[in-house]
Amino acid sequence: GEVRPPGGGYRVEMPTAAKFDTDDITLPDGRKAVIYQAISEYRDAAFLATYVDYPPDMIARGTPESHLNNAVNGTASGATLAGQRNIVIGGNKGRDYVVFRPDGLSMSVRNALVGNRLYQIIVVGKRGMEQNPDTKRFLESFGLIAQ
Repeated sequence: GEVRPPGGGYRVEMPTAAKFDTDDITLPDGRKAVIYQAISEYRDAAFLATYVDYPPDMIARGTPESHLNNAVNGTASGATLAGQRNIVIGGNKGRDYVVFRPDGLSMSVRNALVGNRLYQIIVVGKRGMEQNPDTKRFLESFGLIAQ
């Protein structure tokens, strides 16, 4: 069903009830940030909607394109990047892409940079999941909402 986490600024259609989680991450400059995650598991795949609020000064030091490139390269590190394309979500720059991991899993990803917040909408499953209609439906259900 529909997920609209308080303060998240987004909506997405999860295939099953979502679990919510947060985790601390270390940014490239050593500072800490929090990643907010909504996770749904369905048919041997994981459906995730995540976001991180980066320090505004870090975002100011680059362009939306450079930050999106960094996110794509980070996700694809040690794997094969396929099908990358530029997208626009609610007037904000984003990327759609697929990553084929050496362990036989694929990751279908939709990123959007909104101010200093990076959203990553991800489906992880066995290779071939990137072609599944459930994957496309989930990624395309992502939308921004007023906070």
